[in-house]
Amino acid sequence: MTIYENEPKTWKDLQNKVAEILTVCGYKCEVEKEIITVREKVNVDVYAEINSQVSKSVIICECKFWAKAIPKSVVHSFRTVINDYGANYGLIISKIGFQSGAFEAIKNTNVQL
Repeated sequence: MTIYENEPKTWKDLQNKVAEILTVCGYKCEVEKEIITVREKVNVDVYAEINSQVSKSVIICECKFWAKAIPKSVVHSFRTVINDYGANYGLIISKIGFQSGAFEAIKNTNVQL
């Protein structure tokens, strides 16, 4: 599914487009935000937060503008960040796609590819 007429031209463009989409969905977004997890400070590509009267929801996005498919090792590392921060969801966005192991690595998690 194509949302934009023009594909992102750089990794920064990809991050900004992801933030734009989440902003339209009602989230307050920050690009390249430093967060503090239980282990360390981490710089995330896109941080999105929405507050309702009942709760807060946080989405953290990893944007990969790579010329190759994303391996499962990236998913494993990102899952750790999501869990250590306590985010509701994690999204990995890729220019090319994902290796088959990446799809296995998200089973029963709050991370989507």
